[in-house]
Amino acid sequence: MVSSCMKIDLLIASVSAVVGFVSIVIAIWLARWVLSQDPGPENIKFISDAIASGAKAYLFRQYRTLSIVLVALAIIIGIGISAVNHSYTLGGSSAAAFIVGALGSMAAGYIGMYVTTRSASRAAMAARNSAFASLRVAWRAGAVMGLSLAGIALFLISALYMGFTSIIPSSWALALVSMAFGASLVTLFMRVGGGIYTKAADLGADLVGKVEKGIPEDDPRNPGVIADNVGDNVGDVAGMAADVFESYIVIVTGAIFLSWIMGWSATYPQLVVLPLLYGALALIATFVGISILRLKGSQHPLTAISIDIYETIAISIALFFIVSVALLGNLGLKVALVAPLAASLGAVVAPLVLALTGYYTHYTYKPVKDIANQALISPATVIVTGYAYGLISAIPVILLIAFVLGLTYALGYFAFSSLVSSSVLSGYSGFLAGIYGTALASVGLLSVAGIIITADSFGPVSDNAAGVAEMASLPEEVRDRLDVLDAVGNTTKATTKGYAISSAAMAALVLFIGFIFEVISVAGKYVADPVDLLNGISVINPNVLIGALIGAVVVYVLASRTLGAVGKTAMEIVEEIRRQFRERPGIMEWKEKPDYARVVDIATRRALQEFMMPVLVAIIAPVAAGLLLGWQAIAGLIMGAILVGVPRALLMANAGGAWDNAKKYIEAGLDPKLGGKGSDAHKAAVVGDTVGDPFKDTTGPSMNPLIKVLNTLSVVFAPMIVAANASLGVWMLVHGLLAL
Repeated sequence: MVSSCMKIDLLIASVSAVVGFVSIVIAIWLARWVLSQDPGPENIKFISDAIASGAKAYLFRQYRTLSIVLVALAIIIGIGISAVNHSYTLGGSSAAAFIVGALGSMAAGYIGMYVTTRSASRAAMAARNSAFASLRVAWRAGAVMGLSLAGIALFLISALYMGFTSIIPSSWALALVSMAFGASLVTLFMRVGGGIYTKAADLGADLVGKVEKGIPEDDPRNPGVIADNVGDNVGDVAGMAADVFESYIVIVTGAIFLSWIMGWSATYPQLVVLPLLYGALALIATFVGISILRLKGSQHPLTAISIDIYETIAISIALFFIVSVALLGNLGLKVALVAPLAASLGAVVAPLVLALTGYYTHYTYKPVKDIANQALISPATVIVTGYAYGLISAIPVILLIAFVLGLTYALGYFAFSSLVSSSVLSGYSGFLAGIYGTALASVGLLSVAGIIITADSFGPVSDNAAGVAEMASLPEEVRDRLDVLDAVGNTTKATTKGYAISSAAMAALVLFIGFIFEVISVAGKYVADPVDLLNGISVINPNVLIGALIGAVVVYVLASRTLGAVGKTAMEIVEEIRRQFRERPGIMEWKEKPDYARVVDIATRRALQEFMMPVLVAIIAPVAAGLLLGWQAIAGLIMGAILVGVPRALLMANAGGAWDNAKKYIEAGLDPKLGGKGSDAHKAAVVGDTVGDPFKDTTGPSMNPLIKVLNTLSVVFAPMIVAANASLGVWMLVHGLLAL
């Protein structure tokens, strides 16, 4: 029976790899279709090419900087794991998985950005025919990102699973989880660097162009306009793609790692690869969802996109149940029904989070209208009210995540407790079974990433298309159509930030538990009863409490540095734009062309200078805490970062989105008493938007990869930390340095 089951898990991994590969092929076909559309006349192609070349130059310079860190860490991982486990094969495989995860994250960001930077002009030209023609171009451009992201992730995990189970059959999971660390680390670099770039360029262009010179947002006379549009792509496209890609990698490898800890590799390998299967099924549903988007009559584009997301998730859930009953029926009806139910609950979290985020960030609802009305008083009240709504907006999302985690834990406890095979952890079989239920919920949430990221990437394409239309002076009716799509894109970008944050929170919990029980497994070499180590993470252990405070410090260091970096970079960009206007007066009279490249170079250089320190803090802090205080301090550090980082990420993302849409609410003239564009209320709202931009696009999104880097790094370095603690004595390993 075991032999037969082993064939089943390899078969499922093979099917998943094929589905991932097909997804990549479809993404390439869609990219070719998008790029075959009319790019417009020379003036539009010039703008599009400038944005594309600027984004490419930034990413490649970032990748060169990042490669030094990646190579150094790969060597440390390879040598450290080889020495601790006395296995060069395991060490080499772990280092290779780390590099593969990093390269996958880079590829996901670059592929999507390559297409989206070249799609804006095509979406703008398509708008001459109809709103739907432009919507289709932007949607398919976004689908390139969604399908390539999910496809690459699924293909790489499946391929490494098949390879590692063959090469290192007894410890393959330790190597596989290193992939998640590579993906997380690259994402942190891209989120921090891209966020600094995009918001510094945005602030600089707006402060001089709109505020000082009184010219439109995307006026080609503004020397910062190309850098601003480049920023939309390196931040909202490449950064978001890498973010969700690593969440996908983290949660799927984390769920697989957890099932390995429970001893299912030899007994129930179909449960080990169940996350891969659910990812493949949801990706098949995404193929359908992307192809059926339609605008019916006078239907609003946002309604059409929302319905498409709901239909895709419904198809995914149906496939979860159909295939699970067929595959898991021999394990009992409760297993066959609970597994897809847990995954389905996770998938349902996605539209619920989108709806909750939309309520607090879209101008059709009360919070944004309240913020806009405060603009009649002063910028200060705009900021205070927006911050207050940002605080309250975190509560329903956190409660939703807690509810789903608790419910799926109970379901997992009910269904899987009798299947846990690990003799060492037999006393915690129910606990581990419950955590597997929450892991499946997290897998369900991330499995629908393809369609969610398609909607997210649609946003920058439609945003840039509206900007291209403004810069190229396209007819008024074309710009009106694109303004509608731009507003839709702003909404999809804002709501998907909530999705990314929620996925980070759910992924972090699974990996945190994985870290704890990996420590126990590794400690079996040094202590008689490694389960006793669980007593060391009591809340009264000072090492745990100090670790939690260090975790909070890491979050605040990142928040402070990223916000400060945006301010400093924006100041330099402002001075450069002012210099060009001062020294080249012909720019305002359309007689001279601005030096766009100079502003792009400043934003690129400063972003790369500023992102290294907070990333190094995230790498060094958990290792230093583990070596100095014991592994218990790492457990506290991870929990502290989760409890502080997740609410702060939601606060900043939602407050920033609300400030942005309060400004747009006034600009659209939806409430006549606010005066519309150019009024005092509009100027007050612009101040709120200016504060909110780095909140929602730099610091808030950076919290997601930070939390996951702390988790994945801890899992990868756990064997080395445990060995170092044990070398100082059993007391250090069991209790930590400061335990009473």
